Amino acid sequence: MPSTEALLAAALVAVYLIDSMQFLRIGEALVLTRASSLSALSFGGSFELGGRRPNLPNPLTPFRPAFRVEWDTSSGPTADARTVAEEMREHLRHVRFVGWLTTPCAIAIVLVAPVALALGEQMAFLLSVATAWALALGGCIGVAVRRRELGLSTRQVCALVFVALICLPCSPNLARAVTLQRRWTLAARDLPELGFSSEEALRARSQVLDALASAKRYVSEDSPEFKVIDEQLRQLESCGS
Repeated sequence: MPSTEALLAAALVAVYLIDSMQFLRIGEALVLTRASSLSALSFGGSFELGGRRPNLPNPLTPFRPAFRVEWDTSSGPTADARTVAEEMREHLRHVRFVGWLTTPCAIAIVLVAPVALALGEQMAFLLSVATAWALALGGCIGVAVRRRELGLSTRQVCALVFVALICLPCSPNLARAVTLQRRWTLAARDLPELGFSSEEALRARSQVLDALASAKRYVSEDSPEFKVIDEQLRQLESCGS
């Protein structure tokens, strides 16, 4: 039977991983980042849970947040891909400092604290918790100070701060939580135009084609959405031919 300390150590890691996970419905995607650039698209895992696809980011890179975008299939108004890409990069510049704080916070609460618990090192555990809380507090203060630049409401800031300071295993995901507060709507065919490298743009185009083909299975052939999806598929296929 595992000891209480071992169970608590496992719980710290599990809570962090569960909090990191995103569940994407049909019509949603994540724009992944690297440094100050947009690096790739993700439509979640290859399987579905309740109509949603889970996406677990690399747990070792909490300093690389992602943006959630909705891809329109109703021919409604959408944003320009180049404008959205610039807004995302600007957002990254303002949130980068949070990643600098949450990375050592993750080391303290998800790595050092569980190991200290498993080894019975109480003082090391308390020090790691105190360090993580101080780093989380610094990140929260920074988010509050840059609320306007990050496009956050007072209510959103309060919610982010509450979770980060009350649930320490969630605090390493503060930068991710901040970027996920804002969403953009793009035409599916425009997703590969978000300023990725040429190789990633081709890969994103293939991903969008697969996502659109999958979305067709969930709408009636007589519906306007089916016609919009079909048209966007033709446009993407013609661009690649």
